[in-house]
Amino acid sequence: MFQRIRAALRRVFNSLVRALWGMLKQIFSGSVEIILAQIKDFTLKTVQELDTATLTNEEKRKKAFRKIKRYAKEEGIAIRDSLINLAIEIAVQYLKKGGK
Repeated sequence: MFQRIRAALRRVFNSLVRALWGMLKQIFSGSVEIILAQIKDFTLKTVQELDTATLTNEEKRKKAFRKIKRYAKEEGIAIRDSLINLAIEIAVQYLKKGGK
């Protein structure tokens, strides 16, 4: 009897954890999408401008990163460095595919 109660409680607990994890994932992914949307246009413009520069790819990335970081700060957008790098990579891939 005790084992059945314990198993039932474990199932309920696991269900609650899965539900909570699902909600957290939705909140997190939604937050990332909102932040990326706030810097999307500026990032695309910056990456396009640097595309023709006579710099190495790493130098272009660093310059784009600094410009986007400064823009985000000026606009009051709290953003992690990893999201800036993600935005740059998305913009590069987007432009490599012809902007489609």
